[in-house]
Amino acid sequence: MNLTRLTLRHFRCFEELTWEPQPGLNFILGPNAQGKTSVLEAACMLLRLKSPRTNVLGEMVRFGEKSFCVEGSFENLHKKIIVTPDDSKKYELFFDDVAQKKIDYLTSGTLVWFGNEDIELIHGTPGRRRDFLDSAGLQLEKEYGTLLRFYERALRSRNLLLREGKSRREIEAYDLPLVESGEQLIALRAALVEDLKPHVAAACQALSQEKVALTYQPGATLPLVQALAASREEEERLHYTQVGPHRDDLLIFLNELPAGPFASEGQRRTLAIALKLGLASLLHQKRFSPPLLLLDDIFGELDPIRRHALLNHFPKTSQAFFTTTALAGLERPPGSASFQLHHGTLTEL
Repeated sequence: MNLTRLTLRHFRCFEELTWEPQPGLNFILGPNAQGKTSVLEAACMLLRLKSPRTNVLGEMVRFGEKSFCVEGSFENLHKKIIVTPDDSKKYELFFDDVAQKKIDYLTSGTLVWFGNEDIELIHGTPGRRRDFLDSAGLQLEKEYGTLLRFYERALRSRNLLLREGKSRREIEAYDLPLVESGEQLIALRAALVEDLKPHVAAACQALSQEKVALTYQPGATLPLVQALAASREEEERLHYTQVGPHRDDLLIFLNELPAGPFASEGQRRTLAIALKLGLASLLHQKRFSPPLLLLDDIFGELDPIRRHALLNHFPKTSQAFFTTTALAGLERPPGSASFQLHHGTLTEL
């Protein structure tokens, strides 16, 4: 489902912008501080109601305005969101001008975001890799979001009681909801990693002819109810729940070595891109439609061989938006479209 028209009003630096991207690969060219990333961010908000840059809705509202609006037209659907950060409702969501509930709205499209910060997936904290798994799970499994929210609420409540030194009876009242949602979440993440493995391996092979392996490491080595009991003394000492999906990790190996400490900078960046390309391929397979790919200024960190491999590895049916400051050195595939962003206007080159 290609995005054929994108309109921004009072979003970031834009008073108003209308853009008609093409199927396939779209390059947005321009110097820094023109709003290239904001165009991609708006597309992300349109599909997933989430920014890859901030969790604060007010930061996306143009200075001096009270709300922003993002609209998009697809082949057979028009989507619109209106966000008013100071309003308790916050979101107004529409399909073809018909109001929608959030959960229905989110089922209509998928995307994958690529950015320079993705290198932290390889050598950063486990939290970054859990976020990656969550971004995949939320788009692939209907129950994933419900389970994640339920688990996080139980975890917050349980940790609060631990910090306050409450009785075991009060603390253990949250063990059952924590275990029930946590075990299901662990099972979904384990299955997700198994599904991802061949897709990420194929992407890495295409980009650098190297071998990558993924291993899911759950945050409990025992069934969760037993792990909670075994960690009781430690959690009372540290005032924090020590086991569960909030301690999960995704272990990444390159050529049979742990990628975080042993991969070079270039290898780490290639691996991060392979993870995202693998997710895009899995989304396409599971949802029967390719996701929208949003790539924010990633070319400068890749050598020419890997740039060429990346541009030629995208599925022919994928629609992708790239931002870059220059097209020099990029061998754009036939049929690609290029646009210049200048003073709030996108013009096709």
